[in-house]
Amino acid sequence: MKALIAILIAATLSTAAHAQYVVTNPISDVLGEIMHVEDIAKTVEMINNQVQQINALTQQLQQIQAYVKAFGDPEQLLSIVGADALIDSLNTSGVGQTLGELQNLASGVEALRDNANGLYQSVGETFTTPGGFELPRAEELYRKFAASQRATQNFESVYDDVSQRRGVLKRRIAETTQQLQASTTDAETQKLAGVITGYNAELAAIDKEVDHALGESLVLDIQNREDREKQEQARKEERMAEFSEAIRSYSQTFRINDAPAVFPTK
Repeated sequence: MKALIAILIAATLSTAAHAQYVVTNPISDVLGEIMHVEDIAKTVEMINNQVQQINALTQQLQQIQAYVKAFGDPEQLLSIVGADALIDSLNTSGVGQTLGELQNLASGVEALRDNANGLYQSVGETFTTPGGFELPRAEELYRKFAASQRATQNFESVYDDVSQRRGVLKRRIAETTQQLQASTTDAETQKLAGVITGYNAELAAIDKEVDHALGESLVLDIQNREDREKQEQARKEERMAEFSEAIRSYSQTFRINDAPAVFPTK
């Protein structure tokens, strides 16, 4: 910079020496040239700084583009295979009834009519006495058996429902796993992995096949014992009716002579 200023001063003085008839201020001209050169230098420096900033921003943009290409943009992945089906499955409620519902809905008539699809013989709502009278059974005495039968039917419904939902979940896990194998970005991979994790959690929540199978055996055993007790209750009711009828028949056939005794007199 100093060398440039010296050259400009020399050139100005030389011009002034040759121009004898031009009235100028050499020092003012030199200072003006110097200030002009400094302004140009500052402008060049500012432009260089801006170019460096632009290059840095360009490099950052390229890095971001490379990252998005490699890892993907999560905001753009709005439709993930299996996600909607997982939400539907989580929002699906079971078909089971509570113990209170089973007890309140139990009806003795159901127990009297039920034969477990032909496995047992139904008791019937009425019975016939030896004297030929048809009497209705006391329905309230059989409500406990109806509750047990409803519990068995409830278990079977829940088991069938769980088995069906389990099969659907396994198919969806397989479909999502195939999509996971074909994923091309890290964002897609992470979202698909999250969906599979959700499916596994849902499957674990309903995957009780072994427990249900064991429960089914226990319920059948309870049902068998309850049926024996039900039949015994029916036989007790019939015996009581028979005994009452026999007492009435006996009292009508053999009447006690309550007339005062008469002794012969001479």
